[in-house]
Amino acid sequence: MSLEMPAAQIIDRLVAKLGNVSLRSLSEGVKSAYEVHGVQKAVQMLSGANLIVRDDLYDIHSIIATARAVAKQPAGLGVLLVDYIQLVKCDTGKDNNREREVAEVSRALRLIGIELGCLVIGITQLNEQGKARESRTIQQDATCIMSLRVPDGEDDKAFTREIIIPYQRNGQCGVKTSLKFNGRTAEFIQE
Repeated sequence: MSLEMPAAQIIDRLVAKLGNVSLRSLSEGVKSAYEVHGVQKAVQMLSGANLIVRDDLYDIHSIIATARAVAKQPAGLGVLLVDYIQLVKCDTGKDNNREREVAEVSRALRLIGIELGCLVIGITQLNEQGKARESRTIQQDATCIMSLRVPDGEDDKAFTREIIIPYQRNGQCGVKTSLKFNGRTAEFIQE
């Protein structure tokens, strides 16, 4: 479920990664036999995948209803990814402030993950102190927090990023690894 990026862009990125075809070629038109083969390979892989990409669910109730419906299908629901939490709407009645709304969304996502026995990944933006914007509840509801950041001493245009796990309930905290961003296919690769 994505509110941050249209479904067509997500599919383009998957095709680019799986077929090793540049995003530019996908947008301007594939020309070489290699690119055509890559697109065909990616489309074949995606057609066999149990993947649903939705960019039309704007409130937590729609997300939960859709997750429950997918979970009842024969293939079930393994992962629910929400990109990103602060864009999801939730009616909190007369006590309607943004922090409370985000807290309710976070809590609902945690509970639906428990109910359906699936992994829930909620993407959020962090403030300068590395805390989730608009609500501390996101961090309290999380089983694991992973942060993507620019390593110290590098400028923002460098293509290296660090994944850091500052918190996880069932594992080691402080774990980190470096990733390199491949802009051609819009993917991160472990160095």
